[in-house]
Amino acid sequence: MAQVETTIDSIRVAAVSPERAIILQQKGADCYLPFWVSSSQADILADQLNGRPDKSLDPDRFLANINAANSDIKRVTIHLEHNTFCAKILLSRRDKPYEVKCPVGIALALACRANAPILVDEALFDKAGVRFPSTPHQPHRKQHWWRRLKSRKPDAPWCRQTA
Repeated sequence: MAQVETTIDSIRVAAVSPERAIILQQKGADCYLPFWVSSSQADILADQLNGRPDKSLDPDRFLANINAANSDIKRVTIHLEHNTFCAKILLSRRDKPYEVKCPVGIALALACRANAPILVDEALFDKAGVRFPSTPHQPHRKQHWWRRLKSRKPDAPWCRQTA
């Protein structure tokens, strides 16, 4: 099955629940994969991304076991099992690969720490991914709406004052 490489775009907080959404972005495309994780897993990943990996011991425990087995992290894969997002870490020990299941937040934190690629099945992007195509009226999708107003010409029809 074909897999695509992704990067961590953001971690979002839900307004009405304690859960968090992690959003992965496909490299070289405007395709995003959002999925829910527990607040503790999101906090572990956020601490890693913000340069505070010592706040939580969970990734350190996994990393200590990986180092004790003289293994290297080759990649992290995200997949769907029984409608739940799961992660596997591909390790290599003496050039022999093996996979270990791991919570998604911890797997992503370890991938960041080891600079390992994060791969997602292409079929999963087709099933649960979200695409934001650029349009002529909105060339910079991530630009805030008030900044786009500043870049508009003052003679635009909606800017003209009527008497």
